[in-house]
Amino acid sequence: MALKSGVITGKKLPCEMYDKINYMCRRFMDRMGRVELDYNFIVDAEAFKTVTSAFLEKAPVFRSAVVWHPISPYWRVSDYNIDDIVTTETPENLTKAKQKFFLREIPLDSNIQINIALFYSEGRTSICFIWNHMCMDGGGYKSFWSDFCRNYTDYVTKGINPANFSDGSRSYTAVYSDFNKKDKAKAKRLFTVHSVKDKHKFPFTPECGNSDVVIVTREIGKEIFGAAKETSKKAGATVNDMLVASYMDAYGKITGMGADESLNVSCAVDLRRYIKDLSRIGYTNHVSFIHCAVARKGAAIHETLRYVSEVNEKTKKDPFMGLHGLPLLNFGYKSMIYLQAEPVIKMFYNNPFLAVSNVGALDAKALSICGNEPCGVFVAGAAKNKPYAMLTALTLNDCLFLSMSVRGNDEDRKILERFFDEIEKSITELSRQQMPAPRTKAEEWKKDNAKW
Repeated sequence: MALKSGVITGKKLPCEMYDKINYMCRRFMDRMGRVELDYNFIVDAEAFKTVTSAFLEKAPVFRSAVVWHPISPYWRVSDYNIDDIVTTETPENLTKAKQKFFLREIPLDSNIQINIALFYSEGRTSICFIWNHMCMDGGGYKSFWSDFCRNYTDYVTKGINPANFSDGSRSYTAVYSDFNKKDKAKAKRLFTVHSVKDKHKFPFTPECGNSDVVIVTREIGKEIFGAAKETSKKAGATVNDMLVASYMDAYGKITGMGADESLNVSCAVDLRRYIKDLSRIGYTNHVSFIHCAVARKGAAIHETLRYVSEVNEKTKKDPFMGLHGLPLLNFGYKSMIYLQAEPVIKMFYNNPFLAVSNVGALDAKALSICGNEPCGVFVAGAAKNKPYAMLTALTLNDCLFLSMSVRGNDEDRKILERFFDEIEKSITELSRQQMPAPRTKAEEWKKDNAKW
């Protein structure tokens, strides 16, 4: 039975700029975000459904259908059955049940844009999510799930109405709200974006039109990851630097790429860094990409890490990092009807062949349910169409979790497994190896002026 709602069924919600970008990117990916969090207790299904319904009242985009329109697509709020959104199961084969869940795809014209499954096994609950990426990114999910866990806990333990969800703006313009007048004007004039010409592609098998969603994951334990992180930190490199360098090092090994070749791996940037009060915004997308283009990949992981760190350090000095190009995208959608805008923007939109999306560290306490912290996690971004290849990463309890998803076949799975083997070797090598200290200014001057 469809639930009665405070939100008017049939109401139109605007497709925001990022909604349209992710809609356009259906040619590059399946648009599905995927997350699993495991808890060592049994989550009450009826209470969970009650809190989910409360969430959908504050965030109606998740219970809406995408309506294509030649002038401007929009969301149409729809009736829904909570049992179509939240399902429960005690499967005989937990692994297969979760795999089947994550291989699904939510149609654009569906009346619901998120599916949640509660899988019970041996006193444990695996909470699995799949949602339309048009609705929110990884940063949006972290905010949503933190709010959900707090609402669920208060509802179950204190009987408090679970209405404390965000209903703020989903517009990309929220990113400018906390800039002063001068910087806001500058940021809104950043029409051009620095592009990098790099034709390196992931060595998938040729497209044959017979593709399934292939998801490969890898977990790096806290001992190895912690040691590698500490080694990188002493060398002036961040975890994100380490992930990009490991990607480059592994890519070089599976492709036979030369040490002297240049390489670019793009990095996702969460633009929420510019928003002081995140409670003002709704669950949405606020992400952009920056380039990490090294002139020389390097012969070994420690050398690659140094190059990556130096490039990223220069990029981070830009006070508007990640904001370049957004005004142009907005202008494109605003100045033309959608039927014209999509093909024009496609011509200029640079979807990176090689990329890293670091979701970051999950706050186990913030994601605890009735005092139970998550004990396991899985995350996978949208399944990319070949040859696009994005590595997704996050950390929980000092362990590193990596994944990559692609529309491919069994041979592509083997290629990804080998890639992850090499990434693990790179990170393990960093955990065992003392990194050279960062170059001094004198050394940098000497190298930069060696040709003279």
